[in-house]
Amino acid sequence: MNNKKSLALSAVFLSAISAIMWLSTPLPIQNTPVNSPQTPISVTTTVEDTTEEIPVTSNNPSSRIVATQSAPSPEILVSDNKIQELMKSPYVQEKLSENTIVSDSSDSYPLRTYTTQALPNDPAANQWWTTNTKLPELWDQTTGSADTVLAIIDTGFALQHEEFQGRWHENSAEKGIGFSEQPSKLNCSDRSLALNLSCNLIDDDFDGIVDNESGPTTVENPSQLNCTDQGRPLDKSCNMIDDDGNGLIDDWRGWDFMNFDNSVQAGDINPSGNGVRHGSYVTGIAAANANNNVGIAGVNWRTRILPIQALSDDGSGTSISVARSIRYAVARGANVISLSLGGTYPDSYIRQAVQEAITAGVIVVAATGNDGCECVSYPANYPEVVAVGALNQNNERASFSSYGENVDIVAPGTQLYTASWSQNNQTSAYASGIAGTSLATPIVSGLLAILVGEYPELSSNEIIAIITENTNRLSIPTVTTHSAFLGYGGIDTVRSFSRPLLAQSPSMRYGLSFSDTPRLHACEENYFGSSRLYRLSKNAIVQFSADPIEIYQKQQQGYSAQLFTYACRSLAVDKPETVRLLQLYSEFSVFKKF
Repeated sequence: MNNKKSLALSAVFLSAISAIMWLSTPLPIQNTPVNSPQTPISVTTTVEDTTEEIPVTSNNPSSRIVATQSAPSPEILVSDNKIQELMKSPYVQEKLSENTIVSDSSDSYPLRTYTTQALPNDPAANQWWTTNTKLPELWDQTTGSADTVLAIIDTGFALQHEEFQGRWHENSAEKGIGFSEQPSKLNCSDRSLALNLSCNLIDDDFDGIVDNESGPTTVENPSQLNCTDQGRPLDKSCNMIDDDGNGLIDDWRGWDFMNFDNSVQAGDINPSGNGVRHGSYVTGIAAANANNNVGIAGVNWRTRILPIQALSDDGSGTSISVARSIRYAVARGANVISLSLGGTYPDSYIRQAVQEAITAGVIVVAATGNDGCECVSYPANYPEVVAVGALNQNNERASFSSYGENVDIVAPGTQLYTASWSQNNQTSAYASGIAGTSLATPIVSGLLAILVGEYPELSSNEIIAIITENTNRLSIPTVTTHSAFLGYGGIDTVRSFSRPLLAQSPSMRYGLSFSDTPRLHACEENYFGSSRLYRLSKNAIVQFSADPIEIYQKQQQGYSAQLFTYACRSLAVDKPETVRLLQLYSEFSVFKKF
């Protein structure tokens, strides 16, 4: 399970996790991932690691500091598990009882498991996927905005990598001059104790309290050192104090919700884990530095990257770790959340967190999965999530890319070259031949973050419609709006960027009377809409909605939902001949497209 927690939680769900570890093996030209067997609560893998580690330089990475038993200063504060319980983080809204999540409101949810889903002057900036998506043309116009935050929820990250320097999103309330500190927290080994759940510095039972458990274990977190024991001046980032009062100590650069600590560094628990490089792969595609004369260029050169660890070094996590990560991303100001992970089964607990994020105006993007069947992974299979499938170099659906009615868009997902991590090279490692919907997902996430920065006046739904209505239609028939295999088409970064600048003149624009009050118009010739307009009915009541969350809520209230048509979303720049509130569905029937 989590590098730090994978084995510590073995009694709860290790049997499921053993079935979902993704395999690494050289693939044929299409890089077809090897499908993992499934158990009742296992999940599909969504990245295939066909990597070749390529050390670019032989920099000496600094090793993690080993804790020393230094005497506490007179100002050191003392805490215990009771204080931790009283000051429980707001992100801890549940308890784990065997394989069941029990929320603070006493609702119960099944525990699910999740796994990974894999020109500027940079030497490898010009790759097939950058030209396929027209990124060089886009970069002539924009390279992103430092005012945006892209949250990547994944395994650990290569925090010291040359491609990410100066890009991590920091918590200003947990940085700056400090005046006191708490003691370092030493693990079992550094206290000369046998490995035990009571001293391994891991929240083994997911209750938000570290080391209030007992029993033998085989894993432990590195010791957590305060400023003094690191040889640093007192600073809020290392004082072992929750300066911002959010229940998370020293979360100055993201948080690890698998182990409940402030280190999102790859390899903390298992440097050779199957998923240890995955978070770095994904981050490199989405947002690697550009014009630094090394390596690659990511989609978005300027966005701030919020690293959040929800999966272990072995590439697996749970409903709790993923849901907490989503809520944390929202609280930390994320504009876009990128999830290159997925599970096999519906997960109402995760869906709650996803809908909270979307209601807060955050765009949630997820990988469709690598099983190559009509079996889109969750949470990508929820209509409110932007679901991303993978293309091969022939502009066809990659054979491994899972498909279904909720696929929104496809992006390159084979033969990618990106940033990596290894214990021997933590600053300049790269990997080639990477494939998976995990790698297609950050291409879309990076573009969405660019659009949010360029057009802050647009709603999240309008931003999503921009990319899904302005695609490369690939092999989708002209009489068809949506394809279960290709969604609305392949990502086209230039068309998407240009749409808010080009006025359309539809003959009729409609307003719908629900919370999002979008402007929709019937798509005219050669245009294809991605806003699904549903007819909702209950007894004699008939309503219309194009908002996925409202549609879901109405269904929970007993309404039946029938897809009526695909509509195009109007922007403020458009100049319709007529504007009216939609009253009768017959008015739309003339323009219906499927």
